[in-house]
Amino acid sequence: MRFRKSVKVAKGVKLNLSKTGASFTLGSGKGISLNVGNKGAYLNWSIPGTGVYDRVRLDTLLKDKLGGLFGFGKKDEEPEVQAEAIPEKAAKAAPAKKAAKKQPAGPSEEQLDALAQEVALINIHQQAIDVAERAEGLLVAGAAEQDIEDWLGESEAPIAFAIDTEVLPDKGVVMIDLDLPEIEDMPQNKLTELADGTIKIKKKTQKELREDYRTCVFGLGEYVASHVFAVVPAAERIVVSAYTQRRDENTGDNNDEFIYSLIFERSSFAPDYQERDPYDFCGDLKGRFYVLASGLMKKIAPYEPEEI
Repeated sequence: MRFRKSVKVAKGVKLNLSKTGASFTLGSGKGISLNVGNKGAYLNWSIPGTGVYDRVRLDTLLKDKLGGLFGFGKKDEEPEVQAEAIPEKAAKAAPAKKAAKKQPAGPSEEQLDALAQEVALINIHQQAIDVAERAEGLLVAGAAEQDIEDWLGESEAPIAFAIDTEVLPDKGVVMIDLDLPEIEDMPQNKLTELADGTIKIKKKTQKELREDYRTCVFGLGEYVASHVFAVVPAAERIVVSAYTQRRDENTGDNNDEFIYSLIFERSSFAPDYQERDPYDFCGDLKGRFYVLASGLMKKIAPYEPEEI
């Protein structure tokens, strides 16, 4: 089910294969490497054995930093207004005007729209749908996989994700490996009201980012499971095992690590379940996950078909 392997192409170059696509890792893996795939280009560096490491998304960074240089995303500049010359005597005679107190400017409409889209990304569980209480019909592997693929092609989720599926007709189960977004892709900013009532955009703390990521990734599991139940009415249960990329502190390599594995039953989707916190909702399911008080999610072993 979990088809992932790395092929050494040349010294310092690995081809990483999975059902969701291919990516390349360039570098010796001892301190610095570059990973390029369908999730973007990431520069990874570390000091082996120290736990000191960082990960920077290069494609987004270069677009932000160099876009204006090449004309991408560059806003139209305001036309320069030529000030009229004031005669020297008139300038001396003119009474000095008291400088008006400049009011702090709030966020622009574009910034507010962007933040609204980011809130939708975090709260994707609110876009999950109602689920029929009972399974109907015969579960056929090929037909079910095609229905899921058709749904993926039409999905308008506010977040990019990929899945691998395996259908177990004799058990009435659809098993899904869910490729999660990275925590680096989470919205970094929030709206904050200052003491004078002004609304400003402020950077989130690490704790806030981890809480947002937890809400997003568990909510994405809800979203996927509910839609798959809808397009595969014969499925009785759906197992969603979600993974993300984590850095090995010793080698600097990025590896796929599963952070939760959940068994969704049709009966789990009670009315208005979308209004619940997705972490609490998923906590009522049979599953495997371990979240530290700091918000970090530990690596787990996902369910295998023979365990269902």
